[in-house]
Amino acid sequence: MNLLHIQVLLAHEPWVYTKGWIVTIAGFLIVIIALFILSYIFRGVAAYFMKKDEKKNTPKVIEKPKDKPTVKAAEGEIPNEVLTAIGMALYLSTNLHDEESNVITIERRNTSWNDKNYGVRHWKR
Repeated sequence: MNLLHIQVLLAHEPWVYTKGWIVTIAGFLIVIIALFILSYIFRGVAAYFMKKDEKKNTPKVIEKPKDKPTVKAAEGEIPNEVLTAIGMALYLSTNLHDEESNVITIERRNTSWNDKNYGVRHWKR
């Protein structure tokens, strides 16, 4: 009996089919377990970065300096903060938009991409 004849005879035995099912089920279980492990790894990495972002985005409390000398304005003088606010309001109310002509100008530039000398088809006239 040659080897091919033995393989053909073994192909119809019932225990050969059970080994195929065992391999199929084992492969399926390995894939499912690997997916669960990867999902836990990705969840852990995502949680790590979310905690890192929370630490970075938390507002910091800035304390005012206690030793700052207070400057009192003389009588009849306007404080600098009020002058700044008035100046900013005037700037924003007068300079809202630029004057535009509403005309779009597109100038054609000759480059190697649109040059007629480098075209693929040369028409003979």
